[in-house]
Amino acid sequence: MKLQNRPSHRGVPVGRERDWIPVTTLSVPTVWMATPDGLVCCLDLVAVELAVNGRRNGWKLTAPEAAYAADLLRQRCQGIEHHTIAKLLGVDYRALDRWFPSADTPLHDALSRARDQGLTEAARKAALKAPPKPLARCGTYQAARRHKRNREPVDELCRKARRAADRHYKQHKTYIGAPEFFE
Repeated sequence: MKLQNRPSHRGVPVGRERDWIPVTTLSVPTVWMATPDGLVCCLDLVAVELAVNGRRNGWKLTAPEAAYAADLLRQRCQGIEHHTIAKLLGVDYRALDRWFPSADTPLHDALSRARDQGLTEAARKAALKAPPKPLARCGTYQAARRHKRNREPVDELCRKARRAADRHYKQHKTYIGAPEFFE
């Protein structure tokens, strides 16, 4: 059954109520937004619209979706309290206070805070403790690329590997499986 055909608790089709807050049209249900860091987050605007209008029932918004919805409610409903917004969106009111520390906090700042909050402390520590990736061994296509990228002199093994990888690419249209040379 389509969402528009399902009557609300008042007997009015969804989206046709007088106090319904429109967020999106059904032609654009998903939006990709870039944050100042250049990272991209996906927002399901249908879920945001349902949550904003009190139709969130048993499911949760992601942190960026909740921040977007909270910003929407803050802009359109000036007198609404943080704890009321938090209850509508299913997030802790303290999270909203962290995302929007002042009344004029812009959305892009809140989105970056919401994204950072999604990482747990253990995940942050694990990311910091992750060992660096080992360098490619000389005699491989990857090592030849590293020499070129770092403007280092290319040794004979890497030169042979690069030529063989180029021949392999001409035949197979991929560098995967290119021959490697050892000393």
